[in-house]
Amino acid sequence: MRWTVSRTSLADTAGDLMIYPVFQKNDEADLKPLKADLRGLDGGGPGLLTLIRKSGFTGGAESLFPVPCPGVKAGWILLAGLGKAEETGLETLRKVAGLAAKRARTMKAERVLVQVPVSGALGFDDRTIARCWVEGSELALAAIGELKTGKKKPVLPRQGKLLAGGSRAKALREGVFEAEAFAAGCNFARHLVNLPPNILTPRDLAARSRRMARAEGLTCRILNVAQMKKLNMGGILGVGQGSRQEPRLIDLQYRAPGAAGRKAPSIALVGKGITFDSGGISLKPGAGMDLMKGDMGGAAAVLGAGLIAARLKLPVNLRVIVPTAENMPDGLAVKPADVITMASGKTVEVLNTDAEGRLVLADALWYAGRDKPDYIIDAATLTGACVIALGNHFAGLMSNSGTLVDALKQAGGETFERVWHLPLVDEHKKEVEGTWSDLQNLGKGREGGALTAAAFLSYFVDDETPWAHIDIAGPSWSTAATATGPKGGTGFGARLMARALQILVS
Repeated sequence: MRWTVSRTSLADTAGDLMIYPVFQKNDEADLKPLKADLRGLDGGGPGLLTLIRKSGFTGGAESLFPVPCPGVKAGWILLAGLGKAEETGLETLRKVAGLAAKRARTMKAERVLVQVPVSGALGFDDRTIARCWVEGSELALAAIGELKTGKKKPVLPRQGKLLAGGSRAKALREGVFEAEAFAAGCNFARHLVNLPPNILTPRDLAARSRRMARAEGLTCRILNVAQMKKLNMGGILGVGQGSRQEPRLIDLQYRAPGAAGRKAPSIALVGKGITFDSGGISLKPGAGMDLMKGDMGGAAAVLGAGLIAARLKLPVNLRVIVPTAENMPDGLAVKPADVITMASGKTVEVLNTDAEGRLVLADALWYAGRDKPDYIIDAATLTGACVIALGNHFAGLMSNSGTLVDALKQAGGETFERVWHLPLVDEHKKEVEGTWSDLQNLGKGREGGALTAAAFLSYFVDDETPWAHIDIAGPSWSTAATATGPKGGTGFGARLMARALQILVS
């Protein structure tokens, strides 16, 4: 949807549907702002306001009530309940916007108008209001099912307009600009996760990354098998050797514009890109294996974050690194008990070929650390253990840096891509010390699987480099549609990491 900001009044702005946010006060809808906006049309007497009061609409959070209103050019008003003002948070605003956008689509509205709540009604500024509303709308309207045949339905709504008087337009436009970037990055990540594995192979993911980089002004380098062999990347090559689809290493770079680039902090984002995970020789159960097309959710997240950073022209020197491979069983596949040599020189015994994500990430983390960046953040659908521990609504966060923990927790609260800080200690590192090699790719028991996986990764990052690992196995996929998105890939992590970048460079 194309968004603009206008100072015109509710009654005089042309459109197909007016969305009017309403607060709840004393368990009733607070209609005073609407009454003021409709003065001269409804007169405060019987009519529209009376109809609303008799309808039972209370303005409760996430409630919607459409009413015809011939006195305004839009013809229809969709009342969108925000709940009590003091309880309305950023995610409430996104959810209400998403639900309203979906209703607008159901009502076949092409042009949607949104009356911005009066200044000071909420506990955040106009820029944030616009950002959350537009973000929620765009995320909710994300398209899926592109591979279905038959007549394509038109994409509705096509236009959105925020209405607010006075001097609020500048801040609202800034919020719209940010929201469009954040939504684009998240929806790009969602699209990648939703693609089937016969289309999104490692080679295809590399090609799509290159196209995105060219469109957004990033540089792109793709390492093939021969180039990775020269770097002794036994982790990526070992995981990929059982598949006919050759692995790749994707390396995108964005530099802060102008003179700022010389002083900007350097940050590397690393994302696990297993385009399909059968488990390899340690084969997964057949039930639910189709969801393993989403085992590149970490790759999608860091690529989406890179897109956002480039569109916002953030003052950061950013590197986005994606090790991508298929994990398949084959006569050439890595076997349990094989010992492989990583790019760092460390040897690893593969006790379970389904613990492959940490192997590809290990080489990518070493690769990212060669230039001594100021920060490294990796994201991966790494362990089922993290899902057992935290469910589907939180990602696990393990880090050696309080600065990164604080930034990611703040970013998670603001984007609602929430993280939960988990321990990373020497005891976990001892768990992955090997018997026949330097390391092994499993801990010595079933306990704390997400923690020992992070501990394994820590061996491939310099102790002096601030580093954070985000296990997004739970929230990367949704089995049902939500207020702000369809069923499928959620794009979790793209907005989280992009917001963390903003915090780190502010």
